[in-house]
Amino acid sequence: MVRIRLLFMVLLLIFMLSSPVSALVNYDEGQRMVKGIQLLQDVNDPSAFYYIPQFPRLATNAEGGFEILCLKYTDASGGASGGLFHALVEFTLPPDVVEDLQKELEKKVGGARIVGPVPLMQAVKDGEEGMGSFAIVSAVLSDQKEGGFTRSLITSGKAPLTPGSKAVVAAILNPQGATLLWDSFTGATSDVSVAINAYYEAAVKGYNAKVTAEVSTVYRHFSRVINIQQGYTKRQLRKIVDDLQRTGDLKVEVMDRSKGLNIDAKAMESLLGVVTDKLVELMFNHETGWAKEPQREVAVEANQIQGRQQRGWFSRVFGGAQDTKYFTDDQYVLKKREDIQRNAFSVTLAQSSTIKVPVNTAGNLGGLYQALGNDTRYFRIVNLEDPAFESRTVHFQIDGGYLDAFQQTLNVVSVNFRKRYANQPAMTRALHFTHEDIKAGKTIQSVAFARLGIAGSEWMEYEYQLRWGLRDGPVLPVPARETEWINTRDSVVPLVPPFEKRVLEVDADRAPFKEQGYATAVLDMATRLAGNKKRLESVKLRANDANTTSKISIYHDRGAPVAYQLTWYSPKATVKQDLKLLEGDYLFIVPPPIPADN
Repeated sequence: MVRIRLLFMVLLLIFMLSSPVSALVNYDEGQRMVKGIQLLQDVNDPSAFYYIPQFPRLATNAEGGFEILCLKYTDASGGASGGLFHALVEFTLPPDVVEDLQKELEKKVGGARIVGPVPLMQAVKDGEEGMGSFAIVSAVLSDQKEGGFTRSLITSGKAPLTPGSKAVVAAILNPQGATLLWDSFTGATSDVSVAINAYYEAAVKGYNAKVTAEVSTVYRHFSRVINIQQGYTKRQLRKIVDDLQRTGDLKVEVMDRSKGLNIDAKAMESLLGVVTDKLVELMFNHETGWAKEPQREVAVEANQIQGRQQRGWFSRVFGGAQDTKYFTDDQYVLKKREDIQRNAFSVTLAQSSTIKVPVNTAGNLGGLYQALGNDTRYFRIVNLEDPAFESRTVHFQIDGGYLDAFQQTLNVVSVNFRKRYANQPAMTRALHFTHEDIKAGKTIQSVAFARLGIAGSEWMEYEYQLRWGLRDGPVLPVPARETEWINTRDSVVPLVPPFEKRVLEVDADRAPFKEQGYATAVLDMATRLAGNKKRLESVKLRANDANTTSKISIYHDRGAPVAYQLTWYSPKATVKQDLKLLEGDYLFIVPPPIPADN
């Protein structure tokens, strides 16, 4: 009964100290390498495995085509005049590769299954989320200085770590950059590589203690009796030889990583001491424990010596005296008995923690021209001087600095395109950029129109209008009048919203918070957007925040002021400061004294 209570107490404490983790993998065990791909075992389900993609890959669309576009513009003499590069990248494994992995894994581990990619998170640097998580490594695309190869480079900024997500890279190149980049795609290794920096969380054993005990108690009982009888008297001699042998082994094994993982193991150590003390008492207590001796056996029991403890047959049939004499004899009773009692005890005390395991990999967009060079969906050279068959493609691209506006300010951007001809109806198109498009990395859309034999350079001209749809607000037209159009001949049009973006850095030392007795400060801001007053989302600054600096994106009408107000909260009082205008892009906050009457 004592042992049952002890085991129940240990299991209950272990259950209380452990916490369930969803989609967490094992670090100490369960890792496998199958076909060059690392598989990680789920910490709660030994039959479930997650895979880590080897490197970033060129994304594919719903039709199975690659999402890449490389254009080079040429003049009449065949010389390059510029180019454009656009590609979507994903970090996953194709379905056929996952299917092959599943088959190979089942051969090694019966009943195992692949449940998907390991949950990855953005790498962080200096407290800013996403810094360095997704990078383009290219000599041509990184040369954006004055006179460099690249006129502009836009990336989505975050790595495509979740299933179905994609990262985008787009660049406009000068003539030299377009030629170099195009030529690099003809080789096995191109000048464009994509680097991914991320991490996943894994469970690691921080404290592991194992207590085992095995006790074998062997009782060997030899009993020999010699009975010698003369006349009507009886004398019995009993001799008992008891040999009791007891062997025991107690082991306590401890693996302690608590210091390196910053784990408080005091509770586990105390529990280990309690378990060990109770186990020793249970093993060696000769009254109530395992060492308690079994019931002794009587050396010679009644009726065990034949012919002496019972009457003879003649006496029982014909009667006579009860104490019938027997002839003298020597009789021996020999018994051998072995009682083996085995007791075993085993308990493991474990405390786990999680660590961040980095994933750093890169993939190269090489060999594309050899495989896709003849497909005009991916590689095209456009001769701008062919009046008979020439067509032109114009690309509209969301400015990379405003991509986050779709998360809090913008709903949709519409582009109305129009190309007018002298002797025939105008060509019109409508393009739309939604929040889902930006999230999927679709930040560029194109419109192609034909030259139709126009002799002069005016054939390259076209017109467009923009409509910026605000969340919970009006639609901002550019130009402002519906009858007006923007006339241009640019091959790429960056789409910039008709309002300003302001990045405010809020800094506050948390020590004065505690000195003044404040628990929280709330920063409220207001401005004008689309001519209307707009109150921005409040920012909460707490005394126990780990990071002292916050960055806030503020969208407002061009030239419109931004006002802010601070409200301080403490157990004693609430202090609201005066409304002020934001002068710069850096705001250092200092808590005011609590009023004396509080």
